Amino acid sequence: MSKYEMFLIGGSSMAVFAVLLLFSAGAHDQPLRKSMAFSLLAAGLLYMADRYSPGGINPGDIPGTFIKFVRMFF
Repeated sequence: MSKYEMFLIGGSSMAVFAVLLLFSAGAHDQPLRKSMAFSLLAAGLLYMADRYSPGGINPGDIPGTFIKFVRMFF
């Protein structure tokens, strides 16, 4: 897998975790520190994916990259 695909997988995964932590913190009246940390990490990884991509990040690349990643293990 290319660096673009690895950064894209990491960034999109961290973004999903950040949203889940945001809702969890809101439901349990806890601080949003974990969600903010994951959001910053996701932004950094997606920025690196954008730097390594030939033509910018295409949202249609995300599902194909996840499928390629899962196929690597089977």
